[in-house]
Amino acid sequence: MSGGKGKFNLLWKSSLFIIAAAFLTIILTQEIFFTFAPLKELELKLIDSRFLERGKIEIKDSADVVIVELDQESINQLTPPYNRVPLPRSIYTKLIEHLNQIGVRAIGIDVIMSNTDPLSPDEDSILFNTIKSAGNVVVAGKIDESEDFRMENLGYAMTDTSYVKKFYNYENIFFSADSSIGIVQPPADFDFVFRRYLPFRKTDITDSRVPSFGFAIINKVLNLSPFYTASVEEDFFELGNKKIPKYDRNSVLINFYGPSRTFNHIKLIDLIDDDSLITKDEVEYQSEINVWDEYLSDPEFRVKLENKIVLIGSTVPEDRDILPISFAVGTRKGDNLIYGVEFHANIIQNILWDDYLSTQSGESEIVIIVLLTIFIFAFTSYIRKFKIRIGIIIEIINLIIIALLIYSVYMISVYLFINNKLVITVVSPALAIAMAYLSSTAYHFIMERQQNVLIKGMFSQYVSKSVVNELLANPDKLKLGGERKTLTILFSDIAGFTTFAEKKEPEELVSFINEFLNEMTEIILSNGGTLDKYLGDAVMAFWGAPIAVEDHAYKACLTALQMQDKLAELRDRWSLTGETPIHIRIGINSGEVIVGNIGGENRFDYTVLGDDVNLASRLEGANKEYGTNIMISGTTYEFVKEKVLVRELDVIRVKGKTEPTTIYELISLSSDLKAIKAIDEMHEYFQGVELYRHKSFDAAMDYFKRCYDKLGDYPSKVYMKRCEYYLQNAPAADWDGVFEFKTK
Repeated sequence: MSGGKGKFNLLWKSSLFIIAAAFLTIILTQEIFFTFAPLKELELKLIDSRFLERGKIEIKDSADVVIVELDQESINQLTPPYNRVPLPRSIYTKLIEHLNQIGVRAIGIDVIMSNTDPLSPDEDSILFNTIKSAGNVVVAGKIDESEDFRMENLGYAMTDTSYVKKFYNYENIFFSADSSIGIVQPPADFDFVFRRYLPFRKTDITDSRVPSFGFAIINKVLNLSPFYTASVEEDFFELGNKKIPKYDRNSVLINFYGPSRTFNHIKLIDLIDDDSLITKDEVEYQSEINVWDEYLSDPEFRVKLENKIVLIGSTVPEDRDILPISFAVGTRKGDNLIYGVEFHANIIQNILWDDYLSTQSGESEIVIIVLLTIFIFAFTSYIRKFKIRIGIIIEIINLIIIALLIYSVYMISVYLFINNKLVITVVSPALAIAMAYLSSTAYHFIMERQQNVLIKGMFSQYVSKSVVNELLANPDKLKLGGERKTLTILFSDIAGFTTFAEKKEPEELVSFINEFLNEMTEIILSNGGTLDKYLGDAVMAFWGAPIAVEDHAYKACLTALQMQDKLAELRDRWSLTGETPIHIRIGINSGEVIVGNIGGENRFDYTVLGDDVNLASRLEGANKEYGTNIMISGTTYEFVKEKVLVRELDVIRVKGKTEPTTIYELISLSSDLKAIKAIDEMHEYFQGVELYRHKSFDAAMDYFKRCYDKLGDYPSKVYMKRCEYYLQNAPAADWDGVFEFKTK
């Protein structure tokens, strides 16, 4: 009875972990209450990766869509009065006439023409009538989404005639030619990549639906009315006899065929260059070329346009009609850019060929999440039952299996995408696998390792939480020994502490030091540092171990500045009780050190050793020589030079080292405007240092004196004394300007 009850309790507890893992996965991935942007963006990127795996589909010879590009070469070939931007309306008139002469099915002009032509207003009416008589032209429109066009501002809007006209024309004055207009504002995803296409847009003022540009073209091809919009069914949009699978409630996922120029492109100039148009080439070569007439009689060229859908759009970079899409030719930034007119071409071709990407239903996704969670939890729990001497191997096996399963999910998604044009989610099953593993790990951790809670509570009093977590995760690090790592080390000490301590009773001194060290320690730990030890009033800390810390040098510098700021607050508070003000000196260095548990079998500390540790300590003491508060080494400076403000103090050689070290005074963060101004005011100091290193001691001393008189700058005073010395005791001919510290 007792055993049965125990098994029931274990089953109940494990079920709670399974339910929690599945529930959390569903909440994070199904957008029931909110959209978790990082996971949403990752899912979108994984869709992009499947296009990369599939590669480009060659469709130029078979595609129904052809691009007529308004490119820079076409503009350059035009002569007055046509060579202006925007192009004269007569250019579009001629283009429509020529395209219909050769027998195209439909024409889409992906150019917003919201105002009349100020130079040739008569051409507007000619183009208007041409569009009207052609009957197969769709013009581009926009819906203004600014606050002025909101429903609540309708009353104000109606008082402005031009405003209303602009709205009801959808920002294209040729809309009313035959009311064939398509909205050219595709929606961007979270990461500002364009993958989806809206069948229609809804206006806020009239509450009417307007087809998007690609769907308006399809209306022409299927002989539907200009304002016909797709009906919204449960799983698809229905447009005439076309059933287009939904991606989400409002949009279609585009099946991109390839990168830019996947569709046939024909230059605009070639289609309008007839005997009535004189191009720059004709002027230059004094010869009539007339490319259009040649094309018209060329059967191979005619087949490129006959019965095709022609989209006219700009490929001039200055027009900025460029969109990042799912398909990329590589993995570098910018490899996924196509022109806006090509974006519309893809969805049109998708619909004409019924060549759609289908997506997985939300219900099936939830079922898969639940089943995977149960299976992975049970499987990893079963693996953990095998007890071996090196327990970590079991976790490694589990992790390898988890990684292989997640990779398998991705490869299955690639296979289904390429072979079945089915887009299944990758993030939700992958997250379900990961969550199931984590919940299984948490369950066994709680059930089998309860003593770790006690250990963690005890050790957290003495070392940082990161050290404790690392030791709990990797108990083998409790062994003696260490490893080489590049870290940043910080030493801090109270200036004149011996004299300060002599004036206090022991109990009072301990209370004072405890308050001081507590504040400094909080800053170190909050910035991801590891507290190494206290040496009386001194503090030693480092960044980068046992947990790797990004920007470890910057974190150390930030800590030093915050320590000085906190001490200033403490001084203000202590001054109210008559306490003697104290100051601290800080030294920071970065370099390769040995880090690990150092000591005997029964007593050891997690600490760092090496010359670069010693240098950090020496830099703390070197502050006394220059009257500075924070000193950093040249190595640290190279890590942080873009993020902090410093001034170069000197090139020194500390006792015990042969190589010189450039040292800097850390002043503030690079965003501190007051500090920038303060550094600018030290220009005499920097000029003096330059002269000093060129042995121009007399001139250098003059600059240092001016800086000291103006700012009371202590380093300038130090250099003044050195200049006086060298003026009386000339340095050796091979003097390199390095100052040698004789003491530690």
